[in-house]
Amino acid sequence: MELNYLLGEKGIQINALMAATAWNLKKMMEKLKNELLRFIFRGLSKIFKTA
Repeated sequence: MELNYLLGEKGIQINALMAATAWNLKKMMEKLKNELLRFIFRGLSKIFKTA
């Protein structure tokens, strides 16, 4: 993690919440990417099966 430039107890709490939010966003984006790729490949496989 980067150096925390926010001062005091509130700064520590804000930093922890921001780090947790970033982690959760990263995990959510990975899941969305996988779902999108699955959707695309299912569509492509249906197109090539009918051809």
